[in-house]
Amino acid sequence: MLAQAQTPVIGAGGVVNSGNYAGGGVAPGSIASVFGANLASQTVTAAAIPLATTLGNVESVTFGGVPAPLYFVSAGQINAQVPWNLGLGPVDVVVTTTVGASAALSVPIVPAAPGIFAVSANGLGQAVATDNSDGAIAAPQASLASFPAHPIPIDGYLVVWCTGLGAVDAPVANGADTGGQIVNTLFQPAVLIGGIPATLVYSVLSPQFAGEYQVAVQVPPGAPSGSAVSLQIVINGITTATTVTIAVANPSD
Repeated sequence: MLAQAQTPVIGAGGVVNSGNYAGGGVAPGSIASVFGANLASQTVTAAAIPLATTLGNVESVTFGGVPAPLYFVSAGQINAQVPWNLGLGPVDVVVTTTVGASAALSVPIVPAAPGIFAVSANGLGQAVATDNSDGAIAAPQASLASFPAHPIPIDGYLVVWCTGLGAVDAPVANGADTGGQIVNTLFQPAVLIGGIPATLVYSVLSPQFAGEYQVAVQVPPGAPSGSAVSLQIVINGITTATTVTIAVANPSD
């Protein structure tokens, strides 16, 4: 007998921030990960921006009835952009495939819920944070096979790639990039490097992606040096964990 396809199931607490897999709510415009079972019949990645609201056999992922643009679908995980046009408070998340619809999972929509992307894609270890001068990831020298990498120097300018920073100062369509426009966050984040506040330069939506943000800072003179210095964002009263790190070089060491 052929096995019958099964309807999708969202796991308990299965809607989290894609940057660090933190629960407790997701922000409008951010990238969220939905974990569960039977979420898609095959693994498919979106080919272009703007993102579509259907992908593979996933007909929709809705937040409060609003279809979410889809980055990636697989049997156990879907990455989607939380629609911008949601009010704050609990909403029902439902995954619908060609087989059927999942039971709804209530998820809080909050003003901001930051998450820094990590190279590991699981919110642990080396952060996706780049030297503004050359685009190299602020990691130990030559430690990443697929990317140029070197420690960020003290007083250097660092760009932190993240999601969940909340509202912005210009309208952006669901699933779209900014069209080259500079779009600033309304909340001003703080960035801690080894627990030391960095000087904020800007906090904007990434111009080439949907739901990603870039926060640029200058590495403070008091920051510790080393290959695994903690990197945190503080916004809307929420501080990310110390589980993502960068490499910092102090020329005086």
